[in-house]
Amino acid sequence: MTLAATLLDGVGRLCGPLDVVRRALYRSMVPWLGAWIRDRDVRIGIHGVSVVFGAFALALVVPLWLLALGPLILGVPHLLADVRYLIVRPGLHKRSAALPIGLLLVLCTVLVDLRIGLFAVALAPLLATGSWRNKVLVTVPFLALFVAAMLWLRSTHVALAHVHNLVAIALWVVLGTALHPPSANSQWPRWVTVVPFIGGGLAILLGAADGWMGPALGPSITEHMQTLAPGLDATWAVRWVVLFAYAQAVHYGLWLRIMPEVARKRPAPRSWTASLTALRRDFGDPVLAGFVLLTVGIAVWGVFDLVAARAGYLRLALFHGPLELAVLGIVTVEGRKVLHP
Repeated sequence: MTLAATLLDGVGRLCGPLDVVRRALYRSMVPWLGAWIRDRDVRIGIHGVSVVFGAFALALVVPLWLLALGPLILGVPHLLADVRYLIVRPGLHKRSAALPIGLLLVLCTVLVDLRIGLFAVALAPLLATGSWRNKVLVTVPFLALFVAAMLWLRSTHVALAHVHNLVAIALWVVLGTALHPPSANSQWPRWVTVVPFIGGGLAILLGAADGWMGPALGPSITEHMQTLAPGLDATWAVRWVVLFAYAQAVHYGLWLRIMPEVARKRPAPRSWTASLTALRRDFGDPVLAGFVLLTVGIAVWGVFDLVAARAGYLRLALFHGPLELAVLGIVTVEGRKVLHP
């Protein structure tokens, strides 16, 4: 047995007791929450609303904690979800175009150069399957983004930091629609998630939540203002920082908690043990074990140096914004069916 398999078997043994407790809890709640347990759409709707309102409350009360701890605890698992549902499950990694795009994204992270990632984004639609007219039309805005990065790298970096959260949420909607074609009964979970998300973002950005944000802001807000809202006055800069914390939290919540519900063929909830088995099947033991060790390593690093660990994670994750944009470009050329396994 390999070291990776031994590690994941150990994780699996931890899942067993959790599954026992979970089953007992579900049985006790059947009289009150039977529909939630049986119906995927009900679960997606409830979880979606919970993620949005929970993220909104935390962004107002403890935005700096969200910005500091969110990436350290949920960052690597969310990268795993990105790769799983956007690349591995649809089989995009098996295409011949995956090699040049993948190499560029790896170089983007290794060299810490966003411009390389955005070049991959502009290239992806051209390597998609479809008419050249569609390819060129989709490539033009991505090429403009690459040119902007060449001319104004810092401003493009800031803009992409904010936009990539919106792109991830858009891809969540697109992927959910691809896996479960639209019907009168299947769209409401996405509406009750997306509409409140937009409303919460507007409330933060337009100042409706200003009165709630004062007590939550500490001295380190200045660093985040310089990173996420450079050049803006203090009022607007704080709003953009809190908005980013909110959107990032929703981004993580949708991809880590709700996307597994959306992507699973079986509508009933899946046990922890079954979820681990599915992950091992999708990635293989060595890759999955690497993600597990990376998750633990960054979290432990954060215990000793929170600022350095967060910066390290952000360097590691530099590829994933361009990855999401590249997949969005391919979907725009080929249609959402490309995301179906």
